[in-house]
Amino acid sequence: MAEGWRQACLLRERLLTGSSVPLLAPPNTIRLFPGEVVHASAPMRHEVWYGMDVTYSQSVVAFGGPVLFAAGLLASAVGNARARSNAARMAAEQWRFHGENQTILTNHRILAFAGGRWLTWAHQSVMELWAAPREFAVVLVFSGIDPLRLTGPAAPWFAVALAFILYGQGFLAERPEFQGMGTLRAHPQRASGPNALGPGEEGRARG
Repeated sequence: MAEGWRQACLLRERLLTGSSVPLLAPPNTIRLFPGEVVHASAPMRHEVWYGMDVTYSQSVVAFGGPVLFAAGLLASAVGNARARSNAARMAAEQWRFHGENQTILTNHRILAFAGGRWLTWAHQSVMELWAAPREFAVVLVFSGIDPLRLTGPAAPWFAVALAFILYGQGFLAERPEFQGMGTLRAHPQRASGPNALGPGEEGRARG
């Protein structure tokens, strides 16, 4: 974590003094767009915000005389209520883990190899960047697709680079979430958690 924070601070300092986002040699087998360049490649934890359709089955267990029959109906009602509650909790919109995947940042998009296939998120589809470098998290909200949250040691670096690529130097200099990222400052002790930075929460970086 400490090295990731230090590298992010150094990147912000360089970008604010006129440097460009660093370049990496492109992977040998990945096809890039004309003019596309690679800025970073690092393992990141991926989560996507969405709800689900969840079904559950109801059961009725009733047998014996009146007392046993009533007890059976009560047990069934309790079990069905619990099943409904569990289904509602599972269906609710929430961050859903999609693996820790090698993640590539280019000047055009984010790429990741997950679940046996390549996934891409184009910068031109980004509507909002919610950066939380001190939480080692960055959220991208898109037009037409579900929000993506990236967390891990490289998240502060990705947050700084994305802020610069998407909004420019002024945004990176002025936004409060990037303030205090001095190179001599101790890295934050609070790491990203499962509830850090969800849609509708504080800490957004808006354009």
